[in-house]
Amino acid sequence: MSTEGKRFTNEAAPYVNFVHDQLEGGHVPCWFVMDAKTRARYPFAQILPGAPIPKGFYDKGIVFKADSLDELAKKIDVPADALGETVRTFNEYARAGKDPEFGRGESAYDHYYGDPNLKNPNLDVIESAPYYAFRLEVGDLGTKGGLVCDEHSRVLRADGSVIPGLYATGNTSASVMGNEYAGPGATIGPSIVFGYIAVRHAAAEGGQEAAGAPAGKAERA
Repeated sequence: MSTEGKRFTNEAAPYVNFVHDQLEGGHVPCWFVMDAKTRARYPFAQILPGAPIPKGFYDKGIVFKADSLDELAKKIDVPADALGETVRTFNEYARAGKDPEFGRGESAYDHYYGDPNLKNPNLDVIESAPYYAFRLEVGDLGTKGGLVCDEHSRVLRADGSVIPGLYATGNTSASVMGNEYAGPGATIGPSIVFGYIAVRHAAAEGGQEAAGAPAGKAERA
């Protein structure tokens, strides 16, 4: 939820997509609002269901707790009327099992962490006091940029020519998935694969040079 008290994206989407929308809309920070029922049922922020929220979370302003939505809105400096309307609308969606605004719960990815006991695994009403608001800041996982490489993992100049002897893989290189992210571990597989390709290519190049052959001949063989 934004600082205006409104939803701005599918909250169950991949976190990279979530942050894309968060940054695009200038929603930094934003708020994750939940009720006592949710706290009792599900783990959140490495806190087990029903376990007390660490005091440090409150001290640092990471989480706020209130007995009403109006009181919660005041604590997080969000318009109370907007927060109340957002929650009322969200509860209607939860009871219907459909989110017409952002399609929450319509993809298999959304359902991965969903609750199959609900009408929509990713929607449930927010109605049980006390209420909580967790502050969500933008974090980084990978650059989604980095050095552009060829099929041998060799780094390329801006004009597309190869920089001899320079290889890159992992988060130092441009992602093979561009600006998207398939899910947890998606950076690890390409890093391993292209690291392997780079080592094999470098070893072949080194062998050719040691034998007196022109550099680059190995790749044309």
